[in-house]
Amino acid sequence: MESGTDQRYVRCRRCHDVFEAGLSNCPRCGAAYVPSGDPSEPQGGSYVEKYVGTEFSEPPDLPPSVPTANRSGLGFLLAIGVALVVTALAMGGLVAMGAFDTPAATPRHDIVVARSPTPTPAPTLPPIVSKTLEQLADPNLNMHVSIRTTVSVNARVTGRSVSITMNMDVDCADGNESGTDTTGGVTYEWRLVDGTYYQRRLPTGTWKAQSSVSPFVVLSPLFSLTDPRMLQYDGPDQVNGVQADKLESTPWWTPDSGKLSGLDVATLAISPQHTQLMLWVASDGSPIYATFRAWTDASDGTGTNLLNISTTYTFTNVGEVLPIPSPTIK
Repeated sequence: MESGTDQRYVRCRRCHDVFEAGLSNCPRCGAAYVPSGDPSEPQGGSYVEKYVGTEFSEPPDLPPSVPTANRSGLGFLLAIGVALVVTALAMGGLVAMGAFDTPAATPRHDIVVARSPTPTPAPTLPPIVSKTLEQLADPNLNMHVSIRTTVSVNARVTGRSVSITMNMDVDCADGNESGTDTTGGVTYEWRLVDGTYYQRRLPTGTWKAQSSVSPFVVLSPLFSLTDPRMLQYDGPDQVNGVQADKLESTPWWTPDSGKLSGLDVATLAISPQHTQLMLWVASDGSPIYATFRAWTDASDGTGTNLLNISTTYTFTNVGEVLPIPSPTIK
């Protein structure tokens, strides 16, 4: 025990509690009271030196202990979050380096149902198309046909406009043909019998066998239609007061414009760029009426026809034409 600043009280050297002087023991810890020396004498040495070797010496330095975190506090939650982020980053790095690569799982074919691609159905043409192609391809088609062609060439092509009209009347029977061709007021009569081509100028010319056959005379196969893709069905229609089925050419059809018009288009100053055929037929496919057009438009967007070829076909006496004999050559 040591005395305090007031002589009525002293201080316990062990627990440093203050109690009244005269008590033999500290009422708090029970340590015996030992009077100190003269308080006026200076105290030698430091606090540590004074108590070295006693029970009151300073304890050795120990590393500070980390207080246990409160599990219900914000610090605990932050610690968990940081740990999760670090773990995720570490796992991501391992995956990126291929540490966990494994062979791809083989799909179970017994439960995978493959969907078959839906096929695009081929267009089914009405029977009238097949009937028409059969009729027009028959080299022995028996009929009479009147053909009228007009040709117009715009003045922008040659500096002056040109217009031509041609008329043909043709009988076809058993693969032979007989007809007249009128252009510019001049009429020629011709016949094609068993492969020989005859021609004379009307009204007084004499028949002469020609060394070659004009390609514009041979009509079969009519309109050069050889494939079902060349025609499309436009539905029922009326033409010249007769009920018919209307057919139209498709882009598959690439005709000889000269053959269909009866003109030598190579002599024109401009060639046709577009063609179109409209055809009206009876229920059995036999032709009734047709229009053919070949044209070229100006490129300035005005819709001006630089060239226009328009041909009409009118069919009559189908199946009623008499056989065609060879002409008498004098």
